[in-house]
Amino acid sequence: LMIPGNPQCTQFNATGPGAPTRSTLKQDNLSWRIGFDFTPNSDTLLYANVSRGFKVGAFPLIPAVFAFQYDPATQEKLTAYEAGVKLSLSRAVQLNGAVFYYDYIDKQVLGSDNVPPFGTLNRLVNIPKSKVTGAELQLIVRPLAGLTLNGGVTYVHTRIGNFTNIDPFGISRNFRGEAFPNTPRWQGSVAADYEFLIAASLNAFVGANATFRSKTNGGLGENAILKIDSYTLVDLRAGIASADDRWRLSIWGRNVFDKYYWTNAYRIADVSARFAGRPATYGATVSFSY
Repeated sequence: LMIPGNPQCTQFNATGPGAPTRSTLKQDNLSWRIGFDFTPNSDTLLYANVSRGFKVGAFPLIPAVFAFQYDPATQEKLTAYEAGVKLSLSRAVQLNGAVFYYDYIDKQVLGSDNVPPFGTLNRLVNIPKSKVTGAELQLIVRPLAGLTLNGGVTYVHTRIGNFTNIDPFGISRNFRGEAFPNTPRWQGSVAADYEFLIAASLNAFVGANATFRSKTNGGLGENAILKIDSYTLVDLRAGIASADDRWRLSIWGRNVFDKYYWTNAYRIADVSARFAGRPATYGATVSFSY
């Protein structure tokens, strides 16, 4: 509790405001990166790297009742391994791919704790060990002048090690083997854009794209109430532009099939909620370059 005129955190006790609560966190670290690039020819790039980085320890900025909810999470350590390739298969085809493995120590996540009489409230916690294995692939094709096709897919498999905490519904449990919250296993997109000349100094363009993400969960414990379903969204656009691209006028529609979806789900105390995504939205944009 912040007392007027006293810029310190103070807890109430049975007789009123208690003594100010003070806490410190002191840590240090050393980050590094080792990598190499290899170009066997002008159309091919191969690369690999290993790096170590840290996310600073933090005192959470969350609604709290007791001082222990503000206990800091220690720094998060990540050792990352990545290898990939960039290929120009021709002037019209570009292929990019990568695989990666992330080894986390003390990864910071938003967990929970039982705080009577209010029930289950948020708390920033550390997962002792966890890992991520994944891959991504992108293909860009320009089959004819003015037409660009672009597609990409990402696969991410996350896994929590031995870790016991309170789930968002107040139950103590071990989350070994679960995926990270809000981390879909599959994400992808495809897009097509075509721009063509309609007058001496005027171009027209049309385009469309679709994005996809698989299901995930909004909290530790994979409770069905916090499930976030998979969804696919489609956007359309069209317009005109000057041949030198000094100005551009476009009309567009986003989520044109009016897909109902939600981007997050959470529970705090006795309230469960979801954040709905935008419905079908239409508009126009004018831009100038100078």
